[in-house]
Amino acid sequence: MSKILFWDFEGVVARREPDWRLVDGAAETLEALAAKGWTHIAFAAGTQALAAVAEGLGLAGRFANLHDAGEGAEPLARAIEAARPFDQAFVIAASVSGAVTPARAAVVPSILVGDASPLAQFCCESPSEIELALETWTSMRRSFFVEP
Repeated sequence: MSKILFWDFEGVVARREPDWRLVDGAAETLEALAAKGWTHIAFAAGTQALAAVAEGLGLAGRFANLHDAGEGAEPLARAIEAARPFDQAFVIAASVSGAVTPARAAVVPSILVGDASPLAQFCCESPSEIELALETWTSMRRSFFVEP
């Protein structure tokens, strides 16, 4: 079963102002979710050379793929289409307009971090809460759907 998390790199994983730095809890969350079988793919709509940024932050090996603005418009849409088919996927978003809305258009549920919106399936204050949201989703799926 393929389980993929599409990470909004600029906001959930790292911040660029004033210099690139990791968001508190992001590295630990990536590691914990990878141990549970999730594959990580990063996208960044406002950054070019995302691979170099990830490398500089010590995260290069944590992502199976990186999609940035240097590849053209809509890196999230490209990332989702390139990863299909998958069994489970979530967009881990920092922005409603930049990630939650495009995730909905691609029919992929989202977890909004650092904000709240009824458009996201879950909302979290920080990356450290993402694991609980995914566990809740799994529990809900088991309650509503018969798994083979």
